[in-house]
Amino acid sequence: MPRHILVLGSTSPTGIDFCRAALSDGHTLTVFVRNASKLPAEIANDVTTITGQLTDVAALEEAVQGGATTCVSFLGPTIGQSKKGQTPIADAYKILLPLLQKHNYSRNMFVSTASYRAPQDVFSFLYSLMIWSVYLFFNFAYIEINTMTPLITALPVAEMNWTVFRVPMLKDGPSGPVKAEFVGKGVGMSLDRKALADWLLKEMEEGKWIGKCPAVSNA
Repeated sequence: MPRHILVLGSTSPTGIDFCRAALSDGHTLTVFVRNASKLPAEIANDVTTITGQLTDVAALEEAVQGGATTCVSFLGPTIGQSKKGQTPIADAYKILLPLLQKHNYSRNMFVSTASYRAPQDVFSFLYSLMIWSVYLFFNFAYIEINTMTPLITALPVAEMNWTVFRVPMLKDGPSGPVKAEFVGKGVGMSLDRKALADWLLKEMEEGKWIGKCPAVSNA
């Protein structure tokens, strides 16, 4: 079913692969970007682009009320972007999430990482090690993820139909089979971006993980 999708984080490598896949599938896209020049020309020519900072309430609302009813966000912490004690992505979600509710978005999908512990998780040794590594060496990212994700999971599921998809190491390989599962139940440690894009478009329609926080990896 063709949708009008609002995409945040669309200039990231993962966001770019998603936009290409969504356009190829016939979806309409509105993208919210800080720097429109980072969009490849073949995407920029086929989407509605709203430019602004994540702190710009007016620009965010312009993007949200542009006709989309589905949101896919690839926003996440970036090295050098966050300073100690600051959570810019979580702060942006405090603005964005009420806007999505106000404008009746009916399907919402947000990226996170395995450093967020969902209630259903059964942790394996490797994932526990990865979480501790993020906590020790990228503490700003650990704090950001564990601040922003509870804001999403507190949303009313029946109204927002949210999914928090958690990703391991992302790669630029071709699309292929993926596995979506709770952490600790056999999920792998890497994921091709194109495979993630295809999984998101499929999950958007199937809704198998509404109200849940699956980890997605290459099968």
